[in-house]
Amino acid sequence: MHQERVGGEGVVAQGQRISDEQRAAILEDIRAKNGSTRAIGARHGVSDASVRKIAKDAGETDAFSREGTEKATRARQADLAAMRAEVSEKYLRKASELLDQMDQPHLVYSFGGKENTYNEAVLERAPTGDLRNLMTASAVALDKHLKILATETDSGAATAASMLSGIADALEKAAEVLDSEPSDEVSNDP
Repeated sequence: MHQERVGGEGVVAQGQRISDEQRAAILEDIRAKNGSTRAIGARHGVSDASVRKIAKDAGETDAFSREGTEKATRARQADLAAMRAEVSEKYLRKASELLDQMDQPHLVYSFGGKENTYNEAVLERAPTGDLRNLMTASAVALDKHLKILATETDSGAATAASMLSGIADALEKAAEVLDSEPSDEVSNDP
């Protein structure tokens, strides 16, 4: 049981009747929507249950409605869902970009030798190790996209996520095969 505070100026002891003046002041705060039941109660030295009772007795049934809070919560959830969709789209776009890089010319470079010289070469495609890293990074980005997608919907998306997860697994296996091929990396060591 919540007890009203005892002591201090304007504080009503438990079981003591709230004065008509104090009741009017509380009702004025309720009508002006000057805070929650707790805040109004604390300001007037009464319990939040007393504030709710005063509101009910005065017919102020919507005074502490949670409808506004519920709407704000739904709006926040919609905002967060939009942010997740945006991040998910970025992951998917990045996965595609990384896969595209596998088929593009690739700059390799090194610093080395006694003079610590810089050497570079452009290869037709990335070396095997870099291909594996691109493939793995792409698979991770795709997997993150799928995980976000799975949290957003339960309808049909689970099947699509499962299928795309299979594609991600296939990409990782392909990366392992590429890794086992002889390396075509350029060595710039003297």
